[in-house]
Amino acid sequence: MRREIKIGIFLAGTFLILAALIFIAGDMSTWFQKPGYDLSVLFPTATGLEKHAAARLAGVKIGYVKDIRLDQRKARVVLAIWPKYQVPKGSRATLASIGLVGERYIEISPSEQAEFLKPGETIEASAAIGFDQIGSLAASIGDELKAVSQSIRKITDEEAQQNLSGILKNLNAFTQELGEFLAANKGGLETGIRSASRAAQEFDQKLGAVSLSLDETLRAVKGIAAENQESIKSNLQKLEDVLTELQESVRLLRNSLEKIDRGEGTVGKLVQDPKLYEEARETLGTVKRTVEPLSQMRATGHFRADYLNETRKYKGTISAGFYLTPRSFLLGQVVDDPRQKGFVYSAQAGMRLGAVAPRAGIIESEFGAGVDFLVLGDRLMFSLEGFDFERDGGPHLRLTSQFALLRYLHLVLGIDDLGSDSRREIYFGLGLGTR
Repeated sequence: MRREIKIGIFLAGTFLILAALIFIAGDMSTWFQKPGYDLSVLFPTATGLEKHAAARLAGVKIGYVKDIRLDQRKARVVLAIWPKYQVPKGSRATLASIGLVGERYIEISPSEQAEFLKPGETIEASAAIGFDQIGSLAASIGDELKAVSQSIRKITDEEAQQNLSGILKNLNAFTQELGEFLAANKGGLETGIRSASRAAQEFDQKLGAVSLSLDETLRAVKGIAAENQESIKSNLQKLEDVLTELQESVRLLRNSLEKIDRGEGTVGKLVQDPKLYEEARETLGTVKRTVEPLSQMRATGHFRADYLNETRKYKGTISAGFYLTPRSFLLGQVVDDPRQKGFVYSAQAGMRLGAVAPRAGIIESEFGAGVDFLVLGDRLMFSLEGFDFERDGGPHLRLTSQFALLRYLHLVLGIDDLGSDSRREIYFGLGLGTR
């Protein structure tokens, strides 16, 4: 095979491969598009619009036409919008073209709303007139003009002229008949006019009678006013006396205020004398400081029944507390412990420091101390107590937790005598009252 033939075959194959690549690249262009989200527009027609056409927002390219399909009798255009762009709600989309005969694209006119369309939602479409619509409109106008010219032609033909002549003859005949009717009924018409004139005169007479009645009514009202003139004068005199007394009261009040301003009288001296004013102020402050702690005092009451797991007996506790201030308090208890001989008593004093409330005093008839930890808005309380420090085997330690199930109902769970292996036991119970 000659060299020229080989070169020709090679060049032909190369051109075929390039043509195939160019053909395929037209469909591969979307491979390099940025991924985004879909919006759709429903147009009456999508004439001239092709897939991969640009989608622009205020003239800026923000995506492309992903798909065009028929939705019932309209064209649904699916737009792929790049993720960095957002389309405001209320925006409107139109079919536009670049130049007079350029390619078609989607132009989106943004709205002023602050919210944006979500993926899958539809943009409202606006009708835009392209060259194809202009051609259709021109054809429609031409059809209308043709119909008008045909109508005019029909009017000017012989049959139409005859119809028009007949109409004019009928109108002339109607005019003659109307004249004859008026001439024949002239007397009746004159009688009707005279009747209307008499009716107008009668109406005028009745109107005069009504006016006369109104005059009589006004005279009657004036007569009533004249008969009650003395009563009206008496009431006016009473009103004048009341105004005089009011003026006198105002004068006395003004005199009293002037005396106070000059420092006369008890109130005037109190107001004008700084020393008396300061003494009165100090006295009121002392009374306030004396009464204020009493108003801040608050009493609490609480009854608790605990079941001792090891001894299988019940322990009862009655508590009474007094908050002398919002922070300091006194606590007294009477305890019925089945492990003790008779009742034992507690009397403690403490102070609330945020979520911690330390206390000390007598605990179950022995010297002791404890601390309370309150959390969850004081609904949950943990208490650690120690007392009877000189007891054989070490002090008596107790850990208690109380949870306010309701406002006045508490659940109790604790461990008694933590330091003693032989006397340690778990207890649980219920409490009623306020802490």
